[in-house]
Amino acid sequence: MYFLVILICLTVNYVWLKDLDRLNDSWFFKFYAQVEHLTAKSAPKLTHSWWLPLLIVYAVPLLVVAALILFLQDIFFGIVVMLVHLLVLLIAFDRKQPGKLASDFLVLWKQGDLAACAHYLEREMATTAVDLAATTDSAALAACFSKQLIYRCFEKMFVMLFWYMVAGPLGVVFCYVTYQLRDSRTGEAPEKVRHTNQILLRVLEWAPMRLLVLSFSLVGNFVKCFARLQEIFWDFSLDADYAALLHDFSDAALSGTEQEAKQEEQAQANREAVQRARIAGEIEQLQALLERSQLIWLCVLALITVFGINN
Repeated sequence: MYFLVILICLTVNYVWLKDLDRLNDSWFFKFYAQVEHLTAKSAPKLTHSWWLPLLIVYAVPLLVVAALILFLQDIFFGIVVMLVHLLVLLIAFDRKQPGKLASDFLVLWKQGDLAACAHYLEREMATTAVDLAATTDSAALAACFSKQLIYRCFEKMFVMLFWYMVAGPLGVVFCYVTYQLRDSRTGEAPEKVRHTNQILLRVLEWAPMRLLVLSFSLVGNFVKCFARLQEIFWDFSLDADYAALLHDFSDAALSGTEQEAKQEEQAQANREAVQRARIAGEIEQLQALLERSQLIWLCVLALITVFGINN
């Protein structure tokens, strides 16, 4: 059932949710704010009260989904439970396809409107003003977009797919809550909450990140990408920037391609004239790399389904 659910979700995510964000995450932030408010009033004297809202905000969604699966599993031959699986994955998935994000950015990029590109990064990719300030030229702006694109695709799709196959809808809910907590007023959250969230994110992302890089190796420059993977494979550091690492690995996977060689020849001939086209080509290659990696994952999931390793 899992493979069928994933295929349906990817199709719905592409066809129905391509241009419209109908499933909004604002409900979670309101829920978390209410939990914090209630726990602050009911348990003001607890020495370690920081963990109470954290416990509740994980427990409530997990218990709701677990109860739905338990009570609906025998209704209509499991079709109702499958709908619960679909809803959970659709809520967790990105509502805007990576291809759509890339194509929209490239339209602005090819027009040469760097201010519009920066505004797009801030609006669609939630890029902070500090990160944008570091983009001192057009190449840095494009690199910032590429890094944000690959990490967003990683956290919204590949991480969710991995934990769905490992732990079903409950794994997806746990990932979703963890990412939403990261994005929910992180500057105002207690230090222990931020540190706990950072540890959970590292645990959730460690294996999917390495599997995605392995996928990059299979569909790109295997020798260079796999050699770099070996260097950081056993790194469990909380300070590691997975967005930057994935961007570096994608560069390694795409290095040595025929298109890159042609672009380099053109750049040597007239560097200023072709820089914009070269960067646009790099973003298109990155988009293709992510799509090929997604295909690799789907093939592996299909094999898992065929040999009965999962449900």
